[in-house]
Amino acid sequence: MSKTHSGPEATSGADKYTQVKRVLFMLLKIALALALIGVIAFGVVFAFVDLPELTVPESTRIYDVNGKTISSLFVENRVVVPLEEIPESLKQAVLAVEDKRFYSHNGIDPRAIGRALLRNITALRIVEGGSTITQQLSWNLFLSHEHTLKRKAMEAVYALKLEQEYTKDEILEMYLNVIYLGHGTYGCETAARLYFGKSVRDLTLGESATLAGIIKGPEYYSPYNNMELAIQRRNLVLDLMAEQGIIDEEVAESTKAEPINLAGMPKNTAAYFTDFVIAQIREINSEISSNIYKGGYEIYTTLDLDMQLAAEKAFANYIPEGEKDGDGITQPQGALVAIEPGTGYIKALIGGRDWTETQFNRAYQTRRQSGSAFKMFVYAAVLDLGHPICEEKVCEPIEFPGGSPGEVYTPKDFGWPPYHNRPLDIREAVAISDNVVAARWADEIGPRTIIKYARELGVKSPMQPNIPLALGASEVSPMEMAAAGAALSAQGVYAEPIAVLKVVDAAGRVVIDNKTSTRQALNPVTSYMLTNVLSSVLEPGGTGAGLRNYIGGRPAAGKTGTSDGQLEAWFVGYTKEISCAVYVGWDNREKALSGTGGSVAGPIWASFISNALAGRPYRTWDMPEGLAWKAVCNETGLLAGETCTDVRQELFRTDIEWPVCTGEHEKEPGEEEQLPNDETGENQEEGPMPEGDLPEGDTTQDELPNENPDNEESQSDGKGHENDAPSKEPGTEDTEPEGDDSKDETTDNEGKKGSP
Repeated sequence: MSKTHSGPEATSGADKYTQVKRVLFMLLKIALALALIGVIAFGVVFAFVDLPELTVPESTRIYDVNGKTISSLFVENRVVVPLEEIPESLKQAVLAVEDKRFYSHNGIDPRAIGRALLRNITALRIVEGGSTITQQLSWNLFLSHEHTLKRKAMEAVYALKLEQEYTKDEILEMYLNVIYLGHGTYGCETAARLYFGKSVRDLTLGESATLAGIIKGPEYYSPYNNMELAIQRRNLVLDLMAEQGIIDEEVAESTKAEPINLAGMPKNTAAYFTDFVIAQIREINSEISSNIYKGGYEIYTTLDLDMQLAAEKAFANYIPEGEKDGDGITQPQGALVAIEPGTGYIKALIGGRDWTETQFNRAYQTRRQSGSAFKMFVYAAVLDLGHPICEEKVCEPIEFPGGSPGEVYTPKDFGWPPYHNRPLDIREAVAISDNVVAARWADEIGPRTIIKYARELGVKSPMQPNIPLALGASEVSPMEMAAAGAALSAQGVYAEPIAVLKVVDAAGRVVIDNKTSTRQALNPVTSYMLTNVLSSVLEPGGTGAGLRNYIGGRPAAGKTGTSDGQLEAWFVGYTKEISCAVYVGWDNREKALSGTGGSVAGPIWASFISNALAGRPYRTWDMPEGLAWKAVCNETGLLAGETCTDVRQELFRTDIEWPVCTGEHEKEPGEEEQLPNDETGENQEEGPMPEGDLPEGDTTQDELPNENPDNEESQSDGKGHENDAPSKEPGTEDTEPEGDDSKDETTDNEGKKGSP
């Protein structure tokens, strides 16, 4: 009788099957347990974790005086706009491509998650995320961008919390204002301005689809980076909108045929001015300045963007060719500051060649020797103390006590020979920028007096009370010099330079209302006299001769300045409308410039003035009461008497008496006698001397010649006079630099001065 056996194979197979079932069942229990634990943990986290404080950094916008946008300050470049200002086309495009079930889910969309999981498994890579708009918002608002399970779990928790506390429309509004859209821009408003140069409210369907398409990969799909990919992505969005019944297929197809017209990447305009705005706000309100990059302020400034562009053009065209210094900074550097007389409004500001290369703002952070430009303070004091313009001092060798016992200081004129060895009145001394005469005046009125007048006209920098002060030995800033020129243009009214007019916070409240601070710094009579004298600098024989031609003959006054060794070049000049100071020099004073104030800084100034004021009517200064033009004897410098045959007209204060010439003068053949109007020798003409008809329109030219425009018209004796401000202590010997910044005004054989 045989026994029946199932066989070892059968027994073994059954056991293996049982074992597999047991393993699978165990794994299922473990999975369920883990899921249960996960659900419990999620529930605990959800119950006890609150939403972090909802803060959306918003960029601050800066406007010029005409309401044009200058720049934005931001941690995240964002301008928040309400949902009602966002067009339906953009909202629908974003929902179509990012979350079509947005209004039906509770923050998490299981369908989207399952669909994404399936696609990712099929593709063996991550091709779809499955995150809802609410999840994306929570990620951007509260979480880091690391790819971890913990971050994903917290993203879900915060998404559900957001859906509990906010409406769908509120969440969509936050999302459209938070999302990153490439090139440092956040939110749809900033992106609309970057890509299309318009507010989001004005976007077309095609532009809306383009922005919606960028969200998935801002740098990848940016039309600035890859136009072809941007168009493909835009067209996909349009197809999805048609597929979901949002738009007709015909509309989708016609929109796909449209080109993407970009506004162009913005240029870094007025970066140094923006820097100064921040500095000024810091002085006014430190709390606002600490929050300025994320507070969403609107800052209204004094800048005129058109003038700023004129300044940047002039600076770029006429600053000397650069070379890198040891720190890799292009040299020479420089600055330009333009201030409106009477208001102190900074209309244009440049603090260096390139803000991206160096943020050091030379417009107000640097101080340099101003050379002869400082003489305007010397003669402000001289004229205000009652000295007439025709008063003379002899340009000849003279010594002054130096800074140490036994030392002497000997001023010299620029060029060769270093002395004129004849008398020079104030007008001629200023026009040719004579050093010796300025030093003599400084000695007579005292350096401390000069400092007093410089302080009144806005110079806050340290100044040394010595004779070299008169020649620009003390260092000043371009901002100070421009403000002083503005005061002279405004009949002696000094206005503290101001860049910020008003600051409005994100809620629309005015938090800074800045006012101009003014004072009468100089007698209007003195101011007018000095302006008239400084206008001679731009006339034939002056160190700035030729520049007037390039500003179309517009009434202007100014002063050149060249420091010792030609290390710094300045031109400080002004019209009725604007005062502008230009400085050029190496930051480390390592190398000399190839020209002087008139030839290096002068063309920048002239180009700026011609373009900044182009099309504006010509304006001149009204002569105040207390002044009159009188005849002066050219031989003696006294008021012309009955016997004087060689006379000129000069400006006088009516409250100051000046001697009348009583000498005998031979009448030269063919010379017409010019007699005063009465026996006192005074010319009773009330108004200024006529200078010919002013041009009806602006005849300026955009470009200046590359050659030196300084004093091209008067080269009678070849003597130069542009001052060298001593960089050494008093008592050391001045160097005599090569070059020539000025030529004497035309003289006859007897040294008689012609009319200015």
